[in-house]
Amino acid sequence: MLVSSLTKGLPALHSLNMVNRFPALHARTIAALIALGLLLYLYWPANDGIERSSSSTIPLELPVSGKNQPEQTGKSGEAENKAPALTWQEESIKPGDNLSNIFQRMGIPASALLRVTKAANDSDLKRIAPGETLEFAFNESGQFSGLRLKRDALRTTEILLNDEGQFTASTIQTPTTTRPIVKVGQITTKQSSLYLAGQSIQMSDKLIMELASLFQWDISFALDLRQGDQFFVIYEGIYTEDTLIQEGDILAAHFSNMGQQYEAYRYTDPSGKVGYFDADGISLRKAFIRDPVHFSHVSSRFNLNRMHPIHKRKMPHRGIDYAAVRGTPVRAAGDGKVISATRNEASGKFIVLQHGERYTTKYLHLSNFAKNIKRGATVKQGQVIGFVGSTGWATGPHLHYEFLVAGTHQNPRTVKLPDAAPVAPIYRDDFQSHIAKLQSQLQLHIANNQAPQPREGATQSI
Repeated sequence: MLVSSLTKGLPALHSLNMVNRFPALHARTIAALIALGLLLYLYWPANDGIERSSSSTIPLELPVSGKNQPEQTGKSGEAENKAPALTWQEESIKPGDNLSNIFQRMGIPASALLRVTKAANDSDLKRIAPGETLEFAFNESGQFSGLRLKRDALRTTEILLNDEGQFTASTIQTPTTTRPIVKVGQITTKQSSLYLAGQSIQMSDKLIMELASLFQWDISFALDLRQGDQFFVIYEGIYTEDTLIQEGDILAAHFSNMGQQYEAYRYTDPSGKVGYFDADGISLRKAFIRDPVHFSHVSSRFNLNRMHPIHKRKMPHRGIDYAAVRGTPVRAAGDGKVISATRNEASGKFIVLQHGERYTTKYLHLSNFAKNIKRGATVKQGQVIGFVGSTGWATGPHLHYEFLVAGTHQNPRTVKLPDAAPVAPIYRDDFQSHIAKLQSQLQLHIANNQAPQPREGATQSI
C-alpha cells in the first residue's frame, strides 16, 4: 500500500521538481497567468439573463445640439467636432395663433416654450403675424432643439440649444449688395398724377411717396402737375445675389414741372446729420408743406371773389379745398401748437395751428380729430391731426385749408415759405464732392430723354 501510494504520487512530485527547476522569471510569469485566469472566472458575465452590473445615460429634457459634438469617423475612428444633423419643419402662422398653441400643435412641451421665450428676451417672438412661417428644429432623436422666424428677406431670428444645453437667441442677417437704380417717368394724359405715373413704371407706393415728400415744399402735386412733366429718380436697390429684395433710400432726384427744374440730393454730413438739398446745398425742407392731404383733387382754389356754392352769393374763399374720400388723413403743414380743436355751424369740426409768431394754418370740415389733438398740444410737420369729412357748410367730403401770415390770409399755393438751414459752410466742399457723380448720372439720363415725345417710363440700372 505504501509503495503503491508513493508510486501514484511520483508524477506530481516529478512535476513539482520540474517547476522548482524553472528560472525565477518563468515562475513569476506562470503565477501571473494563473491570477489572470482567476479574475476572468470571477467577473465574466453569466449567461443567465441577469445583469451583474449596469450603467445608463439619462438624457436631458431637451438634448444639446451644440456645435462641437464629437462624431466617430467611419475609417479612422477619430473624433471630430461636428454639429449634429438637425431636421427643420415649417409651420405657418394662422389667424389667432400664438406661440403657445403653435407649440401644442407641434407636440412640443410647454417647458420648452418657457425656455425659448426666456432666451428670446421678449424680442421678435412676441410679434408673430398670420402668413409668417416658423421653422422648428429637431435632432436625430426627434427631440426639439430650436426654432427660427424669418422676419423679412434680410433678417431671421434663430433660437438654438448651445453646447451647455441652454437656448440662445441670435439674429441672422442675409448678405446683401447695394446697387443704384434709375427710374424715368412722365406725366401723361393716361397717368395724370404722380401716383399713376409712378405705378406705370413699376415704382412701389413707398418710393412714390418718398419722391413726393422730397418736392412737397415746392410742388403742389394736387395743383401743379402738367402733361409732359418728367421725373428721374436714383435710389438704392438692395440685392441678395441677383434678386432685388428691397428698396433703399432715394439718392438723387430731378423733377421737371411746368418748365421749372427741381433737384434733390441726399447728403450725410461728417457729423451724421442727414438731409436733402439742391445742387447749391440749399435744404429742400421748408417750414411748411404745400398740401396737407396727399394726392387729393383741388375742388376750389383761393379766390377772394368766389360765388359760394350754398349761399349763391359772392363770398371770399380764403383757402384751398381738397376733395378726398371721407377719413383721408390730414397732416400738419408745419411744426406748431394747437390753439383750437372744436366745431361750429359753418366750419364743422376744425383745427387751428400756430407756427411761431407769424404763421397760422386752419383745417376745416373734418370728420374727426386725431388722437391727442386738443388745445395746447404740440404737433410736428406731417403729423396726422385729423381726417377729411363734410361737417359744417360743406356739399361733400373735403378739406378746406387756410394759410395766414401775420393774421392775413395768403394763397397757400403761392405764398413764399421759409427755408430750413442749408449745408454748413465747413461741409460745402464735401457736399459738392459727394453729389458730383449723382449729378452726372442725372444729367446723362435727362439728356437721353429729351425727345419731343419722351417715353412714358423706363427702369435702368447704373
